[in-house]
Amino acid sequence: MAKKRELKKAINLMSTDLLIELLGAEQSGTGVQKQDVENIAQSILLMRNDFVNRLSHIDKRQVKAFFKQMEEDLNTSTNEIIDQICHLI
Repeated sequence: MAKKRELKKAINLMSTDLLIELLGAEQSGTGVQKQDVENIAQSILLMRNDFVNRLSHIDKRQVKAFFKQMEEDLNTSTNEIIDQICHLI
């Protein structure tokens, strides 16, 4: 199992990458609504906060199941945000 600090850094890096992609999509897309970009940016930040907070409250009895569920949730959330960014363009 990776250290919590390393996982938090990875989540922060992934969130930063998503925000950079969002800003790139905003700049390259024509007719992109500013409100849509703000909503997606807010969902990225909420996702980041949710996963960092979840890392701070791990149930010691179910560590393996916790990380498996967290990985699935993180993949799902990331894919949803990527789809939203793709629909902007």
